[in-house]
Amino acid sequence: MKIAGIVILYHPEATVIQYVQTYLSIVDVLYISDNTPEINPQLANALQQIPKVQYLHDGNNMGIAYRLNQAAKLAIAAGYEWLLTMDQDSYFEPNVAEQYMHCVAGNIQKNSTAMFGITMLEKPKQSIDCMPRQVTELITSGSLVNLPICIANGGFDEQLFIDLVDHEYCYRCKSKGYGIIQFDNIFLCHSIGVAIAARSVATGQRSTRSLHSPVRLYYMLRNYWYVHKKYPTGFDKELSQQKKSIQVRIKNYFLYGKQKAQLASYLLKAYIDYRKGRMGKINK
Repeated sequence: MKIAGIVILYHPEATVIQYVQTYLSIVDVLYISDNTPEINPQLANALQQIPKVQYLHDGNNMGIAYRLNQAAKLAIAAGYEWLLTMDQDSYFEPNVAEQYMHCVAGNIQKNSTAMFGITMLEKPKQSIDCMPRQVTELITSGSLVNLPICIANGGFDEQLFIDLVDHEYCYRCKSKGYGIIQFDNIFLCHSIGVAIAARSVATGQRSTRSLHSPVRLYYMLRNYWYVHKKYPTGFDKELSQQKKSIQVRIKNYFLYGKQKAQLASYLLKAYIDYRKGRMGKINK
């Protein structure tokens, strides 16, 4: 298998250098696409010194979908068949990435599978079995994209900019008869949002919650309406779960976030922009 990789950066921590090393062995080239407008010379230089890395920076935040499509086109032009997509805060534990590729290479359905992926919600017990399972959606991070299928189906939807880019792509591929396979034995270490310790209003118990910024919640809500309209049937269960997840995140921010008025403004803007068809990058 000829595999390229892409990791998209946005104001990354220096830990990305260590994280990249956990999957570098399974790719022939790694595109590091930096969406941060201002370049960090020290970090950029360190990344460029890593074997196999091609560092891309044009001073613009073009979002997730555009960078994925950019990497897909570069990889196809260079003769690659698969694209490993990673987040800057994701990494594999030792030997897991190699086991992942072993499972993909041995899967008899790989040529008709649009995307392979991993589990991240609960670390599974160690298993030598690959445990493949047909699913409806995967997250971008840790996924392996079949490039011929990706290009043939128009790539990732750049109208979304960020959030639900991965799920919309999966829905589109599933609706056209392609497989989406998750390996339940492969675990990805991945962080979501900003974790804070807060006391529950209902029970008084302290627990950790993940908070997203008001602008990120804008994208989640606007894009949910867009995807729901794009797929009025066929993915009711998945979109219902998406709706509940977004509602919980909005509620958590109103309860524990600091910029409640700004969030309310962004949520109103999300509705207005969706209704007026203003997609892509937010116009603040």
